[in-house]
Amino acid sequence: MAKILIIDDDIQILDVMTSFLKRSNHDIHTAADGIQGIRQLETQEFDLVITDVIMPEQDGIGVLLWLLNQTKRPKVIAMSGGSALLDQTYLLNICKKLSADKILTKPIDFETLTHAVYDALVQ
Repeated sequence: MAKILIIDDDIQILDVMTSFLKRSNHDIHTAADGIQGIRQLETQEFDLVITDVIMPEQDGIGVLLWLLNQTKRPKVIAMSGGSALLDQTYLLNICKKLSADKILTKPIDFETLTHAVYDALVQ
């Protein structure tokens, strides 16, 4: 069982991912934006962070930047559905440069999510 933090501003995605990952007996925590996510990361240790890239207030890039300065960093899966204003490839390349362990594009199917979580946790 892993302790996982899911950060996404889409409540529906948070609910679906939480429900799905709890089936594997993971301890799931959620945050609606990067600010809430960072607050949880400041007070708790997580094995894995799954963060959306594009969010209001504090985006996933900000979360990745914050994690770069931490001595004990959880594995990170960044995910993005892209944006009309920003090129998705550009965003995902930034995530790679900021040491995201895995990058997924939305919509994410459960098989892809299962493999990404497994890969992140066993490495």
